[in-house]
Amino acid sequence: MKFNKKIILYVFLGILILGLLIFTFFPNMTYAIRDFGKSGSNEDICQPPAGTTLEEWQTHMSHHPNIYAGCLS
Repeated sequence: MKFNKKIILYVFLGILILGLLIFTFFPNMTYAIRDFGKSGSNEDICQPPAGTTLEEWQTHMSHHPNIYAGCLS
């Protein structure tokens, strides 16, 4: 069985375009993928991550009160 190189190219381009469309319409998905599994770790979510000032982190947390409710009180 001989594969046609054009078919392989079209499948590859289709997957590439589909991936680009997904990341275009759901840009925060990259953060979700990167942070997957971190919520169960022992890290204190109220402490700012490296490279972020406390003021910037408090501003960020205020935009997500459902996640950081314990930190904002």
